Amino acid sequence: MNVTFGPAKMAPGCGRGICCSLPRKRLLVCMLLLLAGTLCTIGIVSSGYSRIPHEFQVQTQIAEMQSHLKFLESLYRARQEDIINLEHKIGTTSINVSQRPTVNDNQNIINSDVTTLLNNSDTMLSLALHTQELASMKSVFVFQLLPYLMNDPASLRPAFHMQANRGFVKNVIGIPTVKRDKESYLMVTLTHLIDGLNDEDLEDTLIVVFVGDTDTEYVMNIAKEIKRRFPQHVESGLIEVLSPNAAYYPDFGSIPLTLGDSAKRVKWRTKQNLDTLYLMAYGQSRGTYYLMLEDDVKAKKSFMKDIKRFTASTSVSVPNWFLIEYCTVGGIGKLFKSADLVHFITYVQLFYYNMPIDWLLESYLADRVCPIDKTTKACGDSKLKIRPKYKESLFEHIGFYSSLKGKIQKVKDHEITGVIPNHFPHRNPPARDVKTDIEVHNEFHIISAYNGDTFFWGVTPKAGALIEFWFAKPTDVIGYTFRTGNGLHPTDILKDGVVEIYPHYQRQFITINAFDEFGLAEGAIKPEYGPLDAIRIRVTKTLTRWLVLSEIDLKTANKTVED
Repeated sequence: MNVTFGPAKMAPGCGRGICCSLPRKRLLVCMLLLLAGTLCTIGIVSSGYSRIPHEFQVQTQIAEMQSHLKFLESLYRARQEDIINLEHKIGTTSINVSQRPTVNDNQNIINSDVTTLLNNSDTMLSLALHTQELASMKSVFVFQLLPYLMNDPASLRPAFHMQANRGFVKNVIGIPTVKRDKESYLMVTLTHLIDGLNDEDLEDTLIVVFVGDTDTEYVMNIAKEIKRRFPQHVESGLIEVLSPNAAYYPDFGSIPLTLGDSAKRVKWRTKQNLDTLYLMAYGQSRGTYYLMLEDDVKAKKSFMKDIKRFTASTSVSVPNWFLIEYCTVGGIGKLFKSADLVHFITYVQLFYYNMPIDWLLESYLADRVCPIDKTTKACGDSKLKIRPKYKESLFEHIGFYSSLKGKIQKVKDHEITGVIPNHFPHRNPPARDVKTDIEVHNEFHIISAYNGDTFFWGVTPKAGALIEFWFAKPTDVIGYTFRTGNGLHPTDILKDGVVEIYPHYQRQFITINAFDEFGLAEGAIKPEYGPLDAIRIRVTKTLTRWLVLSEIDLKTANKTVED
């Protein structure tokens, strides 16, 4: 099954040298040359290894050579498949996939007993030995897992790919990023990663930033900012920026709801899985190891040095490891052997809309080492045997605002993000009256929140409680955002509440939306409602906590009508 998305990366010199020539012997020569280069590199051991006993040092070198050789073998298999596909197209069959003995017509060798049997059989039985390729089977192994990809020939072709001429590396770092609600942490993350690389690391590392957005202007602005901030590292090929074609994504409205999650959360985690798939499929073809990160992390100084040392020693003590954990949070700091990663990629394709990526990883590990009759503890112990953990986390999660819009995440260290804002001021239309029947705590009044001076803080709102905004004149409100909770009080949110409008020409309140599970309500207001006299929030269920209203944003068309 070909799970690598898009054309695989060719070795440097393809198009001129032997690596792109015809098939097996020359490809094997390329592999041996690359392996020889690796041996030479390993032979020049850095001073950091001088204190390691010689025998252990040799063992770690052999283990790393084996990992790199497995990576080269995976590349060879991918090239072999490309050749087979080309040969099928032009009608030749010089390579047989199963490596079975063949005759000139690509049929099985027929021994004397079979020949005798054929001579005494009818025509249908004789013809049954002269088989043809079952094209329908091949399609099952390629696109049946993600059938919507067949809707567009360009579905797996990147829409944007900024790269320099960097060949295969030792470590690929994959960073998926999307447009966040309030704040981006990507540049902070890249700065920390680059600061943690020494001169050797800068040469044998690749950082791939995957922008999971189909807005070309946004993607190009991200790439432009990366190039502006890190020009040397973009030119050297250390940083690449990759973005998928819009056809890569399915109709998220058709994704079935699972785990009791809301449609908003299911769409978010499904897209996150698809982004991870694309990035992994590309990254695993570029280096021996693949490090899974996120776009809102802080790395410890010299993190790569620690990763290299521990990976080398672990490859000796636990040669069959599948991943090494360099951070315990979600999908952060997970290191894979690229040659093994293809199996997990296929697994994610099977279950990409069933559960989040970190749950899929746990499920995959369990399926590998946990028989059905094993206890939970025994299963956990078995997983640890193929998932060694580093003694401490090399990465810290710094993102306060999740990529899931409206969700606020707990962060231990605000050193990088600075002071987290507790309200978001906006210039709202002139109001005749702003009022609420919710008890106000201290000076956090609703009118102050409406004017953008602070947030509103109410004491335990009851079902039916109201927060109303009456405009000075009937006003064309085209959109709204009501955000509850803030950095100081992330759990003081409104989940059970609705947004209602009072159209000038209808003279009654109409419910248009509800708050989501994260305490956010936002949307557009249809023009047919006309100008509004008021908009309000109505609590539908008594809260067990207090309520913070940290953002009130009423967007207008700058039009008003007279009464």
